Amino acid sequence: MYTVLAPSGGLEAASISVLDLRSRRSTILLRGGSSAQYVPSGHLVYAAAGALRAVGFDPTRALLVGQAATVVPQVLTTPVGAANAMLASDGTLVYVAGNARSGDRTLDWVDRQGHETPITAPAAAYFNPRLSPDGMRIAMMANIEGGVDIWLWDVVRTGLTRVTLDPADDANPVWTPDGRVVFSSARSGGAHNLFIQAADSTSGAERLTDSKDLQFPTAVSPDGASLIFTDRSPTTGEDVMALRLDGPRKVLPLVQTPFDERNGIVSPDGRWLAYEANDTGAFEIYVRPFPNVTKGRWKVSTNGGTQPLWAHSGQELFYFAPDGALMRVAVSGGPAWTPGAPTKLLEARYVVRSGGNTPRNYDIAADGQRFLLLKAGGSDAAVAPPQIVVVEHFDEELKRLVPTK
Repeated sequence: MYTVLAPSGGLEAASISVLDLRSRRSTILLRGGSSAQYVPSGHLVYAAAGALRAVGFDPTRALLVGQAATVVPQVLTTPVGAANAMLASDGTLVYVAGNARSGDRTLDWVDRQGHETPITAPAAAYFNPRLSPDGMRIAMMANIEGGVDIWLWDVVRTGLTRVTLDPADDANPVWTPDGRVVFSSARSGGAHNLFIQAADSTSGAERLTDSKDLQFPTAVSPDGASLIFTDRSPTTGEDVMALRLDGPRKVLPLVQTPFDERNGIVSPDGRWLAYEANDTGAFEIYVRPFPNVTKGRWKVSTNGGTQPLWAHSGQELFYFAPDGALMRVAVSGGPAWTPGAPTKLLEARYVVRSGGNTPRNYDIAADGQRFLLLKAGGSDAAVAPPQIVVVEHFDEELKRLVPTK
């Protein structure tokens, strides 16, 4: 009759709710928690402040029973609150030991030879970094002050500024050619839709779409006329869509099939659309003509690939291989699509994605010689890797640590 709902918003403001499947009415059970799981021993186990906590729960009345207590002091938790822990039906607990800051990353410049130059921005839970058109600012999604917002790193002044202030999650920024930021947000309630605002926050956010589907922007066409975004539909899955920005806000499907297509990006000359799709099983990189996407389709990757990115010259296309290596494909000029064979450019040392976060997680400088990449905090070889811990009969331990009677 009931199901436990996942939290939303910043972790400190997050809440765990229970949904009555008959009446469709939800009730908040507790605040400040995430990643909840009901255990047949009569407990609700959840993550909070980097620990695993438990509280008694009566599923018949959908009520908490007794006081919550910490049952595992340190569990690796992602920046969006997903705990690396699971309780099996026989009472066995499996978790990854770690601390609440395990999701922190650093921003790094990496040249084509693999030489790294750290950016002095403080380590934090960064996602999806994007260089501004003039290369002077980096927009990114970050969980810094208990919420997921858009932040800017000033490359010259070396300062970090919060752009969005709404309590709801704001995510997945992309730049327009005139220096505005498009992002996805749930600030209007319901699914994440698309918004745009000035990067200096001198004006409020303007809503671009109104849909029940989850949407996140992936690129703006070089002429600034079209926003390319991914739309997650319950009927066709993830699709590559376009929204006109230079007139009436009209949405047009670019690649829409029963399979998943996402992370669309237009080449600098405006002639080609690169994206990833899983119609053959694994995700692969494809290219189509733009905007006439039905005039051709070419597979670029050979053994899987995600997150395509064009060089500013338009003569190279990059993507991540399944093992996390950064791949390069040479592109010849001319009226026809004539790519070279994929070659490995950088080894798999960088953050490709986190959990369900699929938008592109890197960028390239205008000169094409340096990549903006995320490096996991604690990726230093001197730091011990996270450990997987298995605890048998943990349900009995729960009864002792968190009595329900």
